[in-house]
Amino acid sequence: MEGKETVESWNDIHSGETIVISGIAGRFPHSDNMNQLRENLFNKTDLVRSDHNRWKIEFPKRMGTINNLKKFDTEFFGLSFDQAHILVPETRMLLEHTYEAIIDAGINPNQLKGKNTAVIIGSSIIESQVTIFEDIQCNGMTIIGTPKSTMANMISHYFDLKGPSYTVDTACSSSIHAMAIAYDCIMSGKCEDAIVGSAQLSFYANLNLQFARLGVLSPDGYCRPFDSAANGYARSETVAVVYLQKAKNAKRIYAMFPYIKLNCDGYKQEGITYPSSQMQYNLLKEFYEEYKIPLSYLDYVEAHGTATIAGDPPEIDAIYNVMCKTRDTPLMIGSVKSNLGHAESASGFDQIAKVK
Repeated sequence: MEGKETVESWNDIHSGETIVISGIAGRFPHSDNMNQLRENLFNKTDLVRSDHNRWKIEFPKRMGTINNLKKFDTEFFGLSFDQAHILVPETRMLLEHTYEAIIDAGINPNQLKGKNTAVIIGSSIIESQVTIFEDIQCNGMTIIGTPKSTMANMISHYFDLKGPSYTVDTACSSSIHAMAIAYDCIMSGKCEDAIVGSAQLSFYANLNLQFARLGVLSPDGYCRPFDSAANGYARSETVAVVYLQKAKNAKRIYAMFPYIKLNCDGYKQEGITYPSSQMQYNLLKEFYEEYKIPLSYLDYVEAHGTATIAGDPPEIDAIYNVMCKTRDTPLMIGSVKSNLGHAESASGFDQIAKVK
């Protein structure tokens, strides 16, 4: 009985005030939708391959790529060919998956028209943005369709949404930071619900070379988180969207989103790209202390797990020191990057899609 009361102290689902994921949609490496992703994960399929046909140069060649980059139903979305053509693929796909996520939540998209719904998109490097510099037939419209801001603003424009609308860039944590901002928007009363998305696509071999020379990519293209043979990650693609609202308004609940907390490493002698185990420890410890979630109720942790020498050990140390020292039972841990690779700015949605 005591345990039940403890759980109810942090599980506010019965009051209806807890934020939940009520709709989700996306496409992932060799997985055109959530159902295909589920089947691929259940079948333990390696979705990082060398036959992606984006380029023939090997450094390294293996990558997780999504399908149908160039397909877009302009008639369905009421856009002319010229209007659709100026949008980078990331924006077009986010528009498609936003529609799907809203439908998945059991809502008619027309019901959102004029509503104070937030749109927060997480993004970092947009490789397709280079077209603004290369297109010799620039007509002035390209500058509208290529910026990061358009990724969020186009969704707000199409669905006539009046809430906050912007794109956040915090590198590989962009998608999770977007979730945090959306959480704050809803909890503060700035909006009633939120559309949160992220997109990561890879078009240029030179960028892969940059990451390889930075020392974060696996030379053989295999991502092995928490493995003694881990030697880096494989780059990957993801475009995904979730619909957030309070439980009392939701027709479907995939997962609760009861609390979130962020921090920043600040200065590190090793350099800006090195994660701080101490700051990860502080974040985890403060999170569970503040929200009073009993650590004994945790059965599984979906970790960041990039399979890099600089990243995995500090993360594992923080998880162990906060969550495992007082446990009587094993704590399961995993990283979807072993199947999909690292989608960088959109990687948080790979984690959510796996465990939802």
